[in-house]
Amino acid sequence: MEVRRIDPGDEDALAEWCAVLQASDQELWPDLQGYTLPDIRAFARFRGGGRRFELLAASQPGGPMLGVGMMELPRRDNRHAAEITVAVHPARRRRGVGTAIVERMAQLVGADGRRVLNTIVDVPLDRADDHASVHFAPRVGFEAMLAGNGRHLTVPLQTARREELHARVAGASDAAAYRISTFVTPWPDEVLEDHCELLRRMSTDEPAGDGDREEEVWDAERIRENDDLLVARDAWKLAAVAEHVASGRLVAFTELLLAHDTPAQAWQEATLVHPAHRGHRLGLAVKLANLEFLAEQAPTVRLVVTGNAQPNAPMIAVNDLIGFEIAGAGMFWQKKL
Repeated sequence: MEVRRIDPGDEDALAEWCAVLQASDQELWPDLQGYTLPDIRAFARFRGGGRRFELLAASQPGGPMLGVGMMELPRRDNRHAAEITVAVHPARRRRGVGTAIVERMAQLVGADGRRVLNTIVDVPLDRADDHASVHFAPRVGFEAMLAGNGRHLTVPLQTARREELHARVAGASDAAAYRISTFVTPWPDEVLEDHCELLRRMSTDEPAGDGDREEEVWDAERIRENDDLLVARDAWKLAAVAEHVASGRLVAFTELLLAHDTPAQAWQEATLVHPAHRGHRLGLAVKLANLEFLAEQAPTVRLVVTGNAQPNAPMIAVNDLIGFEIAGAGMFWQKKL
């Protein structure tokens, strides 16, 4: 068994790599769309200062890819860790492929001075107790650190639910002190300082399972790199923000990720309310505004996918109000080198 790096310029290798990942994804989540070839190509060719990606593939010499792996390697902060994805083709499992990929990853990141591998595995509820990851992860040295749940929302929201949610937002104390707005990313240049501050806080505010997690460094360069990566993925985001009227500062935000080749599905990504402005239903306000914006901007979307760590009770409460339903059981796994 050999585990090799994938050349970012090798289009055939990228396509084969993506096909293995998609076969694994579809076996687990047949009704969902995960990463597509534009995503994988963009990750492999990304050359940013804030992070880099490396793709690995396992095969017998001269044979087809049996399994694949991706490492996301932070370069400006959190250099102690690598975020990883490992997938083995369903027809090639229980042959040591996943083990070989993890061992190679550990070797590479250890040589780069990193101490841990982090990964999140989300599986359907009816497979949570017997999924291969439950047995595989401990066997190759991973420890379960933090549990969570995948959640799905059918959209567009029904009128009665929207009206109920608007009433809850309107009934919040000091609701008039905030102004909600929506836009298609990239974020406007004039809010760069607030954007960086919200992302900086987001990097440590959400439970993640990595006890050594550092606050991320955000600036104009990192924002621009992320925007460029999104374009390379043939994807974009819808954002909703809350402005504190008295100060003119943005104090809450949420984002939905969309892609041209997945017209029926969107991903709920980061949501944050600044700690000094919590208790005013701003999390609900921005999420509701963005879902209504989604109905206008991408009317073909029928499903929004998200996930929450179990300790994140405030955001779980917001998602429950909106109507997200638990669909999967997730686990944050960590391997110390």
